[in-house]
Amino acid sequence: MNYFITSRQDMLTSAIELAQVKRLRIFDSLHQPAMIVTLCYNFDHREVEKKLGVGGRVINLFQYFQKLPYHVFNQRTDRKIAAQVLNQSGYTVQEGENAAYYDGKKRVQVIYNDNRLRQVDYFDRYGFVNHRDFYDCGCLSYTEFFEDKGRIVTRQYYDGQGRPKLLFYYRGGDQNKPILTMIRLADQGTTHTFDTEDQLRAYFLDQLVKDDPQAAFISDRSDYTFAAFRWMKYLIPRYQVLHSTFTMDGQPQGELFPIYKQVPELLEKKYLTGLISATAQEAQDAGQRFGTTVSYGIPVTYLDRSLLLKDIPFDQRQPGQLIAVARLTGVKRLDQLIATVIKLRAKHPNIDLKIYGFDDSWDNYATSTHLKQLVREQGASDFVHFSGFRHDLTPVYETADLEVLTSSYEGFAMALLEAQGHACPAVSYDINYGPAEIIEDGKSGRLLPAGDTAALYATLDQLLSNRATLREYSAHAQQAAARYSFDNVRAVWEEFLRAEKLFQD
Repeated sequence: MNYFITSRQDMLTSAIELAQVKRLRIFDSLHQPAMIVTLCYNFDHREVEKKLGVGGRVINLFQYFQKLPYHVFNQRTDRKIAAQVLNQSGYTVQEGENAAYYDGKKRVQVIYNDNRLRQVDYFDRYGFVNHRDFYDCGCLSYTEFFEDKGRIVTRQYYDGQGRPKLLFYYRGGDQNKPILTMIRLADQGTTHTFDTEDQLRAYFLDQLVKDDPQAAFISDRSDYTFAAFRWMKYLIPRYQVLHSTFTMDGQPQGELFPIYKQVPELLEKKYLTGLISATAQEAQDAGQRFGTTVSYGIPVTYLDRSLLLKDIPFDQRQPGQLIAVARLTGVKRLDQLIATVIKLRAKHPNIDLKIYGFDDSWDNYATSTHLKQLVREQGASDFVHFSGFRHDLTPVYETADLEVLTSSYEGFAMALLEAQGHACPAVSYDINYGPAEIIEDGKSGRLLPAGDTAALYATLDQLLSNRATLREYSAHAQQAAARYSFDNVRAVWEEFLRAEKLFQD
């Protein structure tokens, strides 16, 4: 079995988890067994798996050990459980509050999330939360116990018979933040003790291998797996997917991201077998930087044949409409694009820029605040728009004149591929990694020197002044994107599996 390891799947699914789902489809078509493995607890597991179409294809660490008898969501079941916890001897129930009182003091509070029972808080006589029960699909899943400062002391997860299965112990730390000090797991008649979550994860991954001697791991979250791999007993094939650049500036000899500084040791000690990058160029650079020949370039996504054959008339494109699909974060250098569009406005009064992506919170929204202030100060709000995240950008790609990418670096530049698949011409800085392997320069779009705003202005000016060229680029875009068809990407994965002797005939 091939296991694709990640932290969790969320309703707002990240590109990494979407890549795993697409990889499942490829492995299915190759008749190679595969599952997704998640290491973090997730209340939304049922809804997410349904949304992504991976029901029965996900193994979660907590579910693996707990084996709870989940119920299909039913408000009646949840209300019945709530009634049982509220209607205790001597308690007065306040239905409107979903609470129960004793001697005039609140002692129980039921809390719902999207009309589903999520948790029940139990208060002591002084009004402090003593412990909190969490429910998952109609089952009591775990309980948290608190001390007098409100810090968690213990979290215990239950099995299907309501017995403690996993216990996490905490002690008070600096700035009133609890520190995990010990984990105990009752499994197979033995109690196992771990100091860290990484050790628990290693034990879980070892159990997967014990159950399946042909197991191979493909990790998509190095921050969740590298330490666990060190603690594992079984040395099986393990590969790390690099979803972004491995250096902080996107240059192959730049400073490594801290998590990747340990890769040479992991490879040397066989904790890692090899690396997988989203592009051929990064695979070559990573192999040289980390001193390994086991470095593969495999696209993280593919385009469906139906899209590549779709007839998308150029005449439906809105003249002057530019789009950028990017988070509002510094690495995307959207300030350069916005400044260029403002400068072009005098010559191209119909120019319009729509930016699709989340406000990035990592710098306390400093970048998005700066960009929006720039637009306001320049009086550009009428033609530069922050359009937020949109799940389906099909109509956007199919009506825009150009997709523009001005990033400092990328891991793959998926937005460029999606644009090209929808016959949208693209202009991008020639950065690491992705644009040069997606855009056919001078045929489906243009590649520009990285960070060259003069070239960006001149190129956009030229293309907006010449719709015949844009029409030619649009006509060729899907052909350029066809390199990333399902069949082509599947062939690359098959080559990898056979080369690594993982293919099961």
